[in-house]
Amino acid sequence: MSRKRFAHSGEAGGPAKAREALARAYLRVFSGEDGEMVLADLAATTGYYRRPSYGEWMARTRTPNGFELHSALSNARAEVVQHIMGFLTLDEAQLLALEKAARLEE
Repeated sequence: MSRKRFAHSGEAGGPAKAREALARAYLRVFSGEDGEMVLADLAATTGYYRRPSYGEWMARTRTPNGFELHSALSNARAEVVQHIMGFLTLDEAQLLALEKAARLEE
């Protein structure tokens, strides 16, 4: 039985060519209506635009216990979206549109 071999950026050549190939792949995946919708959903799901607030945490829980872990988890989840966005060259208008779409997904 033959197993599918996944493509990887290293097949493009050296580090610079690999980075370019990966950037092109991210642009293909996250461009167009479907890609934008998926990126907005990822941003909403990971809480990319809902960063932890210590004041809100204290009002809700009445204790600082657990906030550090909550904050670290939030940052780790948001890192996924940040990684993707690092490959996309979104201008200010596109970033604002993404945030609006993500908030509508929530």
